[in-house]
Amino acid sequence: MTSDRTAQRLTRILAVLPWIISHDGADTDDLVDRFGYKDTTELVKDMHLVFTTGLPGYGPGDLIDVDVFDDEVYVDAADYFSRPLRLTPAEALGLLASGMTLIQSDQASPALHSAVEKLASVVVPPEGETVRFEVPTPAYVGTLKDAVASRNVVRIGYVGIATNERTERDIEGWSVFFNLGNWYLSGFCRLAEGSRVFRIDRIDTLIVLDEVYVIPEVPLQTTIDYRPSEDDQHVRFTLAPSARWVAEYYPVDVEPLDDDAIRVTMGVSDPLVAARLLLQLGETVTDIQGDEVIAVLENLRSRIVARYTLTK
Repeated sequence: MTSDRTAQRLTRILAVLPWIISHDGADTDDLVDRFGYKDTTELVKDMHLVFTTGLPGYGPGDLIDVDVFDDEVYVDAADYFSRPLRLTPAEALGLLASGMTLIQSDQASPALHSAVEKLASVVVPPEGETVRFEVPTPAYVGTLKDAVASRNVVRIGYVGIATNERTERDIEGWSVFFNLGNWYLSGFCRLAEGSRVFRIDRIDTLIVLDEVYVIPEVPLQTTIDYRPSEDDQHVRFTLAPSARWVAEYYPVDVEPLDDDAIRVTMGVSDPLVAARLLLQLGETVTDIQGDEVIAVLENLRSRIVARYTLTK
């Protein structure tokens, strides 16, 4: 646990650095008086600590450069400290909302509880002026949690996100969790004969069966991510600089090209998922390769054109 003394020291350092940088150096006596140091020795100790910090990589070119000459202090290679580090109101509220949402999912660590409490103390208005936002919870979450706890097989009616087709499945549930704004059920799907994750708000019917099962000794899934399979379809395409965000949002392989463009290789279990993304990207995507995805993309385009073409 961080001591109050350490927290106070760090807070002061984060205030001193922007001052020195913005003034292209500062007098040691002025810094001692302005920031409440006991003496110059205490100030120099803080500056020596700063000299050992920097950006990841932490090589000589990544560390903050601090020079103390006679009665002057200079700081270089630390432009990211050119202004005091403060959250904007929108950033603070966004962090608080995200933290409170995760706490409601019963998956938050004690450290997150503590951080949210501290942030709320400075962000949340006084009692009586508070606006509450309730995150909707699908009706079946509680029933599914009970079914997983009792190891009862559940029969669900599920509408697929990609295909919008409804199927009926028997599931041996492993976990119920909240991630990225939605509730999910993970488990063994007897229809697919493999592990699957289902968004609970896409379940339209639920029956808890008397049959019980044993949960395998595997890490329980608590996040949504992409898991490659031998049956995946692959597509390659080039993205303009304005669409580089795709590489940060989706699990893809990236090859840098000239003019900040990138060449992307993407694997998907359903070609329609990639086709919809490519359609949304419009003119920012070129040179698409991947017969299965291209065929689905062309079909999707023709269906959209047919739907919105006016007949005379």
